[in-house]
Amino acid sequence: MPRDLFGRDPKDEAQLTASPESQNSYTTSQDGHKGFSIDRGDEGFGLGPSRNAKMDNKALSDLHPYVQILSLSDVDSCVALENATFPENERCSREKFIYRLTTCPELSLGLFSTTTPDGPGAALPTYSHSRPPDSSSPTKKSTLVAQVIATKCASTTVTDESMEYPSHWRNRVSLSDRQGHQEHGRTIAIHSLAALPEFKGRGLGKIVMRSYMQRMESSGIADRIVLLAHDHLIDYYAALGFRNTGKSEVQFGGGEWVNMSYTITESLPGS
Repeated sequence: MPRDLFGRDPKDEAQLTASPESQNSYTTSQDGHKGFSIDRGDEGFGLGPSRNAKMDNKALSDLHPYVQILSLSDVDSCVALENATFPENERCSREKFIYRLTTCPELSLGLFSTTTPDGPGAALPTYSHSRPPDSSSPTKKSTLVAQVIATKCASTTVTDESMEYPSHWRNRVSLSDRQGHQEHGRTIAIHSLAALPEFKGRGLGKIVMRSYMQRMESSGIADRIVLLAHDHLIDYYAALGFRNTGKSEVQFGGGEWVNMSYTITESLPGS
């Protein structure tokens, strides 16, 4: 479940400079999914068409970061990241990851770092599941450092049913299913927002979340984005534009959640 992802003040943190949907340069991973290229200078890295737009060097210059839609081939990295970030009772199961990355991968987004076997990134919990970004750089690995995983639902808040999946999903899909992803829904329900604890203080959670929100806003596929948060994280999500809409009835992970909602037609903070 979403939690405090070590973000700093929005005025100071590194941000993506443009919506992924507005970027013109793409790369294709080995599994065929498109990612967004980064203009790389000697001092920093900026997403988007401008080479002068850079991420905060102190925070990110050593990460070589880029965002990319997650796919089923990333499931082991997603599980490793989830396990490194959340307490056991709040973790997404492997089967749920498989279901979500099979059914609606377009509602996911990963922040990756280019790492090498002899670099510090090789010690990350997700590194052993990493893959080369392309065939020309076999010694480099694309290592998952932050992620957003979601489904669509017909309700205006996250529900216990939206967090589950149909037991028969591998064999058939039914529009009458009330559990799991509902393609006709106009609400995006975020089930996992996570960043590796090793990068505490670098604002990776807010970076991947802002990129995700921009992507969903540009897509036009939903009216709102919702998630669950504990009381001490209300201000964190409010800084991203989410509103507290009251106590949630969801009992996952022991309950005691608060509903947070972002209306997609609103402007992103700082935009």
